[in-house]
Amino acid sequence: MIEWLKMGGHGYFIWSSYAMLTLVVIIELVALKRHRQRAHNRVLEAIDEDSE
Repeated sequence: MIEWLKMGGHGYFIWSSYAMLTLVVIIELVALKRHRQRAHNRVLEAIDEDSE
């Protein structure tokens, strides 16, 4: 198992690349969620302004 994790001496680079990819995907998902929420709020505000 340890040899598989070391991946022929390249394990550090491979696993750190996977970790960075995971981090970037999480950051992107959070940013998309925030952007969607802001857009939703703007639509609700526009609807409220039109109904007045």
